[in-house]
Amino acid sequence: MSHDVRFAKPSNMALHLHDRAGQSTSLLGEMAPATRYIIQVDRPPSERVDMAAIRALFDGVGVTLDLDYGPVPLNPQLGRYVVRGTASPDARARAEQIPGVRFFADAVQEPAS
Repeated sequence: MSHDVRFAKPSNMALHLHDRAGQSTSLLGEMAPATRYIIQVDRPPSERVDMAAIRALFDGVGVTLDLDYGPVPLNPQLGRYVVRGTASPDARARAEQIPGVRFFADAVQEPAS
């Protein structure tokens, strides 16, 4: 199994090993396997949605956000955005308790040839 090491930015001090399928294992904190997800966040349309607001929303939950991806507006009129992140099964369960948060698989795309 091939792994590459990705270091989180200083504000998000988690270290994960990722394999080609998007599976990762946290080297700090929980040792349960973490999976990469696209995370949908629905907020009231009047609420400001930027990465600082998303980070605050997931603070202490155990979700590691990809700070270079998002939030991407899907439908700003509805307040619907997506971000990318990794989470262990426990962290995902905690995050899904936040109103307006849904997780989707983030399949790794590779060239056909």
